[in-house]
Amino acid sequence: MYITITPQKMGGNYSQSSAGFVDYLEKENQGLDKEEMEHFFNQYGDEISAEEVVREIDSNTAKLEKTEPRFYSITVSPSKCELSRLQNSSEDLKRYTRELMKDYVASFNREINGRPVRLEDIKYFAKIEHQRTFKGNDKQVRENQPFASKILELKNEIRKIERGEMEGNTKAREQQIAKLEKEAPHQQNGKRIVQGMQKEGPQSHVHIIVSRKDASNRYSLSPGSKYKASE
Repeated sequence: MYITITPQKMGGNYSQSSAGFVDYLEKENQGLDKEEMEHFFNQYGDEISAEEVVREIDSNTAKLEKTEPRFYSITVSPSKCELSRLQNSSEDLKRYTRELMKDYVASFNREINGRPVRLEDIKYFAKIEHQRTFKGNDKQVRENQPFASKILELKNEIRKIERGEMEGNTKAREQQIAKLEKEAPHQQNGKRIVQGMQKEGPQSHVHIIVSRKDASNRYSLSPGSKYKASE
């Protein structure tokens, strides 16, 4: 199990609203029937709408400066071995997440009204995803990039030859492309791994969006750097 905690990205083109991040977490629901969708959940219930998540997070920001994050993002990534042991991945991950958030509140080294922080003091919403795609900074994509660049160059040459802008043998270039596709060091199901390709195997993980302010909108709760990763 690997857990990361990241503050909301601020400044530049980043919005002060949680809407962009929530929309990102809704991407797997696109094109699915309602019964197939994964909904947001928290310590109180399931099937929470994206609109409610945005409303609750964005309205819980009293006295925060414009440069301060409105929320933190927690990503919970079980190992393939752990995922293989789950009987019902969604329900098991929901139970695990709810237990995890009990540990999360216990990690705060502060008090609210003279007592330790409790689960009901935090405002969070979690969502399970079952897919992952390769990103541009993944090792497989980076190490395949020289092959991708050469393939793109050859494809551009083929188009120029077909338009009569340069002379050359398109068949030879097509054979070069096929050779490079096979020689790329990282393959999945016989295909060169590229950015955006869906990763095979069980990939279920959990995204949790946690308000920077407590549920009363009075106190700031920051997890601190020492909680950014754990086994």
